Amino acid sequence: MYLSILKDDGSSSRHNICQKEYEIEALKDHIGYIHSHSKEYNALEIFKAYYSDSKAILFDASNKRLFSKLQDLQIKDFSEPTQSQTLFDQEDFLMMFFTSGSTGNPVGALKTKQNLEEEVKALTKLLQSQPFKKVIVTVPFSHIYGTLVGLLYPLMNDIDIVFKEHFLPHDLLEIIENDCLIVTTPLYIKALTKISQTKDLSASVFISSTAPLDQDVAERFISKFNTELIQLFGSTETGGIAYKKNDDALWTPLESVSIATNDTNELIVKSPFVSSVLYENGLKRLDGKIQTFDYIEMQGSRFKLIGRSSKILKVAGKRYSTIQIENSLEEIEGITKALVFVETDPNSLRGELLNITLESDQEFSAKEIKKIIQDSFSNLKFSIKLTLVDTIPTTEVGKKLLIK
Repeated sequence: MYLSILKDDGSSSRHNICQKEYEIEALKDHIGYIHSHSKEYNALEIFKAYYSDSKAILFDASNKRLFSKLQDLQIKDFSEPTQSQTLFDQEDFLMMFFTSGSTGNPVGALKTKQNLEEEVKALTKLLQSQPFKKVIVTVPFSHIYGTLVGLLYPLMNDIDIVFKEHFLPHDLLEIIENDCLIVTTPLYIKALTKISQTKDLSASVFISSTAPLDQDVAERFISKFNTELIQLFGSTETGGIAYKKNDDALWTPLESVSIATNDTNELIVKSPFVSSVLYENGLKRLDGKIQTFDYIEMQGSRFKLIGRSSKILKVAGKRYSTIQIENSLEEIEGITKALVFVETDPNSLRGELLNITLESDQEFSAKEIKKIIQDSFSNLKFSIKLTLVDTIPTTEVGKKLLIK
């Protein structure tokens, strides 16, 4: 398997990824972090860790608070020798990934080699209908989705990998050939629907994850490029949970994933992909099962995803997803990004309000924003807290972060 990296200056580099070259005896059980400053460095170190059975901790290098925490834990760069004892010495894991922290402090999910390989087997079965010649990756590898689908899936299936340090939508279209799997995010899908350039991509498949993709955007994308789109739903802690193809409204659990709901219809996931150990301020042990905060509606063996509890507004027994509200606001001229959360409000009769942050170069009043939302969602009555900012920060995969 070959790994090709396209440089921003037009040059490129190529690496032959094989166990003989990347299995290093001295790295067995070696603990260290792999930062995300360079995708090329990131990928090569991850392959070393995988083949050498190391204990690699992956994280977004722009997260200074997380970097400081790793230093406090005596964790050093993966390339440096480690002498001191760490909290994770006795833990069985191959890689640790952190959640985005978009709704709280980042949580580390420890993944064993078996966790990762079992999920790749499920992905291989999902994608078995088409023999891919290349996997093109726009996703950073510090994210579990990027490592699983962008690196380990092609590695275990002997498919060449191509990526660029900084992909623009036009760059991506130019390099897609027949029989490519494009591993990307809703951010790129949205961007591709907005550019004037088009191309027949019927011989390739796009796979998207990390955040919800609006149904209208998905349909426009599929129609514009005449291609197949697979969406993955999951989390860092659970691994992959389910998928849907093209214009499917319902999610189908991945092979080996069992789902159920609690009394309030929040999703419970049990699978061989679930982390056995989580890290926040200390270590928390699980039994292969996680209670999530996602509301779902079961329909036979499949389900409709309603949204996360912090992203659901309940009015008169009906649930509204704040993702839909964000999408409607981002259609308004002058609003670049919208971030909407549901907050408890003891002063409100309903007990909750919408906390709305807008990235905008224009002035909007709370009254104006309320009217815009009510025009899109009739009879929706609610209180709002509005904040206007120059920039809403995002993670490497485009998740919007709440400014604190």
